[in-house]
Amino acid sequence: MSFNKKSFDLGNVRSVIRETFEYGKKRSAEIGAENVFDFSLGNPSVKPPKQVKETLVELLDSCDETSLHGYTSAQGDVVVRSTIADSISKRFNLTIDKDLIYMTCGAAASLSISLKALFNQGDECIVFAPFFTSSVIRGVITSI
Repeated sequence: MSFNKKSFDLGNVRSVIRETFEYGKKRSAEIGAENVFDFSLGNPSVKPPKQVKETLVELLDSCDETSLHGYTSAQGDVVVRSTIADSISKRFNLTIDKDLIYMTCGAAASLSISLKALFNQGDECIVFAPFFTSSVIRGVITSI
């Protein structure tokens, strides 16, 4: 049986960020979650505003479940992108095109998409540790 060596190698190397996350979980179990501030994967340190929970409950109660839990277009929901473009345009006195906004879930996906748009195979750039070692980033960039 053959396998993809690049993917296998990525799965066998733990990143500093993931190790820090696991350490935070371990310390939470040892000394209590209230005594650990785990920012390793962008985790929040405070509860979200009350409006976040209220909005989630409202959406669950009022929207079609299939649509609510379904996928958006690859670029992200057009209403969300329009709202963000309008907000940026007003705050910074610019004209931002909603079609130039690409919604992602998490920093790793955002970085992968951005870096892949900017660099070609074999290009080099300087990255600061710790960094996300996703296969997309590694496949495009030689980190120094």
